[in-house]
Amino acid sequence: MGFGSIFKAVTRVVSFFKSANPLVSLGVTLFLAWILRPKVPEIEDFGTNEFDDFERGLLINKQSNDANIPVIFGERLVGGTRVFMETSGTDNTYLYMAIVMSEGEINDIEEIRVDDKAVTWASTLSDGTEVEVGSGDSNFYKDSESLIRVEPHFGTDGQSASSLLSTLSSWGSNHKLSGLCYLALRFKWNQDAFTGIPKVQAKIQGKKVVFYNSGLAAQTAAYKTNPAWCLLDYLTNTRYGKGIAISEIDLQSFYDASVVCETQVTPYSGASDINIFDTNAAIDTSQKIIDNVREMLKGCRGYLPYTNGKYKLIIETTGSAAITLTEDDIIGGYNLSIPTKNERYNRVIVGFVNPARNFQVDEIQYPAIDDSGYSTADKHATMKTADGDFLLEGRFTFKTLTSPYQAEEMAEVILRRSREALTLGINVSFDAYDLAIGDIVNITHSSLGFSAKAFRVMGLTFNEDFTIGLSLVEYQASHYTWATKSQVSSTPSTNLPNPFTIQPPASVTLSDEMIEYADGITITRLNIAIGASPDQFVSNYQVEAKQSTESDFKIISVGTQLNHEFLNVIDGAIYNVRVKAINSLGVNSTFTSATHTVVGATDTPSDVTDLSVSLVGSNQMELSWTPVTDLDISWYEVRFQNVTSGATWNESTPLAKVVRRKSNALVVNAVTGSFCIKAVDKLGNSSATASIVSTNISGLQNFTNVLTVSE
Repeated sequence: MGFGSIFKAVTRVVSFFKSANPLVSLGVTLFLAWILRPKVPEIEDFGTNEFDDFERGLLINKQSNDANIPVIFGERLVGGTRVFMETSGTDNTYLYMAIVMSEGEINDIEEIRVDDKAVTWASTLSDGTEVEVGSGDSNFYKDSESLIRVEPHFGTDGQSASSLLSTLSSWGSNHKLSGLCYLALRFKWNQDAFTGIPKVQAKIQGKKVVFYNSGLAAQTAAYKTNPAWCLLDYLTNTRYGKGIAISEIDLQSFYDASVVCETQVTPYSGASDINIFDTNAAIDTSQKIIDNVREMLKGCRGYLPYTNGKYKLIIETTGSAAITLTEDDIIGGYNLSIPTKNERYNRVIVGFVNPARNFQVDEIQYPAIDDSGYSTADKHATMKTADGDFLLEGRFTFKTLTSPYQAEEMAEVILRRSREALTLGINVSFDAYDLAIGDIVNITHSSLGFSAKAFRVMGLTFNEDFTIGLSLVEYQASHYTWATKSQVSSTPSTNLPNPFTIQPPASVTLSDEMIEYADGITITRLNIAIGASPDQFVSNYQVEAKQSTESDFKIISVGTQLNHEFLNVIDGAIYNVRVKAINSLGVNSTFTSATHTVVGATDTPSDVTDLSVSLVGSNQMELSWTPVTDLDISWYEVRFQNVTSGATWNESTPLAKVVRRKSNALVVNAVTGSFCIKAVDKLGNSSATASIVSTNISGLQNFTNVLTVSE
């Protein structure tokens, strides 16, 4: 059986090759227009409440010749888009694939997973080099052979065509997929390794990006998780980003932001320091660029105002006041407000992508779940009491965060800011022209009771009367002071079994027996008893068997039952049997195996029991016995020896053959002596021990004839 038998719908997806630029036809969508940008855009808050379909579907494989290719910044586990698939070889033994993973040039592929199993390769994965599965991989190294070959391509411009796929006539030297990271793969069919089209995932160290030093000189593109440099790449890239000219970028602000992002903090006691902000994101190129930019800004508490003809990156963190405004600077009245119940929280839950959970969506919350026993004012119970015993919960998602400690810090900042978020709206003189969103200002106002009270600029408008309208929110430096967290447990968030692993059957026990059909035909059957897997998700057991002299196992049964039969086995042959458990997701366990030599008809017939003799009339006697239960009995052999004691089988003379298996009696002439009986099977094997009975009848003639009796 080959891939063609399993993958009946396998087709080649090659139409994209007809395009002069495969990037376009593969769906690397180029957004050529930016929304009408205001001079000073408003700041987005910390985000939406749910992960979208793209994020949830990032780990699956799609098949398309017109799909949007993600941009990976930092480290992420991604599926990909199958753009080519073809089978070859006898019985379609081999399956070839090309799977586009992301925009290039990436830094590295750390791991490849097939059907949720990490593959062990014979050598290091490197750009453009073909490697095969190593012998230490129990999943994909079978029968002393590698079942998977891969040739990764990191997505350089003008990269060479795959030599692995070039063995096929449909893949030529022009099929380079320039600028795209992709995997060229070859699978060899093996029923123990594959149950369908293999699902392929790769853990990628993503896009190499240009960055700048303190002197604002451009540096060679390199792998970076710094949000400032990842955002700069996305803003300036002409293929998948906005394509903003570098002259429109305030490089000093991006450099300053990069320094903030790389501030070292201790996640928990005893841990190595980490950056306060990182970007580990898969950017959905089908979305509006402005939406992707906002998502990237959220992950570092960033603002991107357009000031004096340049985009400026500001990170919301601690800082000093840019200016002090007094009553003399404020023109007209003011608008002062405090957060309503719907605008403040006593618990914040943040969603993020967790590598420790197989890059699935995870959640963390601040403060902890327990509502009791808190003694400090910043804990949930105290805050909830202050809020009239109402649970005020906010949920936010950060698609660029993969650290639970960075996610918890975001939750804490959001909560604290919501509870100390006095807002102030004022108009000031044009002297405040140089202010930008994100700047800190001090406000001194006697009627408000403010003395150099710090506020952050959240909105800024230019009025027709040449005043500047400021939307301010209360600023507290303590909101942004990193506190060492409690270590997050590495144990799963559920005590349910992992559905992507399954335990094998506990045991396999083999025995054989002969069975008889209604027409009298007998065969030998191999009985297979399975010890149930302790796994709770088992849906089926697959039983496979072969003679020891055969090379391939054959599937003889798939089902839920624990007892299986292998009919019409060969007597005396050695059989190998193996059984694996399968769950509802199609995940296979390892095999549990057993070996058995079939006895069947080769076994020595049972001894005949209960042999007795009785007189019938004046000159005859009847020998009777209990028939043996063996199904392969051909006859019973009766012998006679002219002695009344000490008779032996070998010294006795054949007297009769009773050739019916169920026969239990024989009538002979009355005689003095000893009778012996054995059962004989179809192969001529006789019982190990003869049954013997003796008579002593005087005056009767001795037997001279040998009788064959059929009943």
